[in-house]
Amino acid sequence: MARRILLSLAVAALLVGDIGVAFADQNCGDDLQKLAQRREAALQSINSLVSAAHGKQLDPSAFCARSAPLNQAENAMIAYMEKNKDWCEIPDAALAQLKGAHAKSAAFATKACGVAVQMKKMKEQAAQGSAPQAQPLPAGPL
Repeated sequence: MARRILLSLAVAALLVGDIGVAFADQNCGDDLQKLAQRREAALQSINSLVSAAHGKQLDPSAFCARSAPLNQAENAMIAYMEKNKDWCEIPDAALAQLKGAHAKSAAFATKACGVAVQMKKMKEQAAQGSAPQAQPLPAGPL
């Protein structure tokens, strides 16, 4: 019971960024710590991009590129937690919290990548001279 509580606290701490917590099961703790560090590095990369924008619109292509490592890190962490849930005594709440955060970050990344693809197509069309032309306004009485 004490082991479950300690590991529960450790996993919860990982999800909010405190990696220095002592783990009940060293193997699970080491693995989760490495996965959490990888996730945290990806989050820091995204946060630095947001900070550099200084409130201006983010470049969707840059965000899309930086979101891929976060997606991979969260997928790896979720897979590990699901596979070793019983062995590592990972609480359902910790796994649910990570899945919720991952769903939000993946949805935002999908939108940003979609916008990046649209922008790229528009630039290519403009370079070829086949950019969509605005329709002329109707003339005469309405």
